Amino acid sequence: MKILHLAAGNRWTGAAALAFAEVEALRAAGTDAHYAYVGGYKLQAKLARRDFAHPVIARAQNPVSFLRSEAALDRLVTEHGFDFIHAHLTYDHWLARFVARGPRRPRIARTFHSRRTLRNEPFTRSLLARTDSVFVVNDELASSAVLRGREVTIAPPPLDTDQFTPDGPDVRAQYGIAPGAPLLVAIGKMAWGRGFEDVLDTFALVREARDDSRLLLIGHGEHRPRLEEHARERSLGDAVIWAGYHEDDLAEHYRAADVLLFTASGSDEGHRAVIEAMGCGVAPAIFPIEGIRGVLGELSARHVAATATAGDLAATAVSLLAQDRDRLRHEVNRRAEVFGYGKAARRLIDAYSTAS
Repeated sequence: MKILHLAAGNRWTGAAALAFAEVEALRAAGTDAHYAYVGGYKLQAKLARRDFAHPVIARAQNPVSFLRSEAALDRLVTEHGFDFIHAHLTYDHWLARFVARGPRRPRIARTFHSRRTLRNEPFTRSLLARTDSVFVVNDELASSAVLRGREVTIAPPPLDTDQFTPDGPDVRAQYGIAPGAPLLVAIGKMAWGRGFEDVLDTFALVREARDDSRLLLIGHGEHRPRLEEHARERSLGDAVIWAGYHEDDLAEHYRAADVLLFTASGSDEGHRAVIEAMGCGVAPAIFPIEGIRGVLGELSARHVAATATAGDLAATAVSLLAQDRDRLRHEVNRRAEVFGYGKAARRLIDAYSTAS
C-alpha cells in the first residue's frame, strides 16, 4: 500500500506537523508513505533531505495556482502509484478530489483537525460523499452532524517516543532554574485567544501556594508585549521565563518542567502539546477542553480542572506539584505511549485497509 499525505501548510505547526508525523509513523511500520506540502518557505529547507517529502503545492491559493498544484500532484501520483491520497486541510481535500479523477483514481482519506472545519453545508458534504476514509483528531469531533452515518477513525497526533522521552538533558541550568524548584510550562502561539492570560492568572495563584515556583513560556507571536504587560500587572516579575520559540530542543524544555498548563486548543484540536509533554514525563493541568478527556483517559479526574477558571486550574496544578514527582512522571509517560508511532500506524493502516 502506498500513501500520499497532503498538508497545504508552510509552517511546522498544526495539521502540517501531525501529517508529517503520520507519514513517519507509516514509514517506520514499513508502509511507503510520502508527504506533499507548500514549497518556498523554511519548511522546505527543513525537509530538503527527505526524499519522501515533496514541496509541490503552490504558495498561493487561487484558481491558477490550484491547477498548477493539481498537475504537480497528478505527476507525483502517476510516478509513485499511490493507492490513497490523505488530505489534512480543506484545500488539500479539493486537490485530492481533482487528482483522484485521473486514470489511476486513488482513494481519498481526510482528517478533520478542528470543529470549525466540520461544517454541515453543501461543499463539505460534497467532499465527504467522495471520501473513502474519514479521520478526526479527537473523539468528540466524531459526533459532528456532518459525519453522521459515517465510519470515523480517531487519529490523535502520533508521538515520536525517541524524541519525547523523560530520559535526557533539560534546560534548567540554561535558564538559571534550581534543580528542585517547581517549574510550570505553557506552550503555543502568542496570539489573542490562545489562553496565555489564563496561564498567567493561574500561575499567579499557584505562586500564592508555592512562592518558589516559576513559569516557562515557550512560543512567540504578536501578542507577547501584551502578555508581558499582563505578567507585570500580576507582579510576576522574574518568575516568568520567556523562552521564545523552540523546535529541535523542545523535548529538553518539556523535560525541565513539572506541570504543563494547558488552557486553550491550538489550530489543531488533537492537543499535540499535551501528548508531547506527557511523553517527556510532564504532568498536564488542563481546562475542560473538548477532546482532552480522550487524550488523558483514566488520568482525566486528576488532571482536568473542574471548570475553565484560573482558580480551579491552580488548584489542580498545586495538587500535582504536591505528588511524588517520579511516580507522576512514570504515570503520564505510560499514558503517552498509547500515541506512539507503532500504534498510530496501525490505526491508519487498518482504516485504509477497511476502505480498500
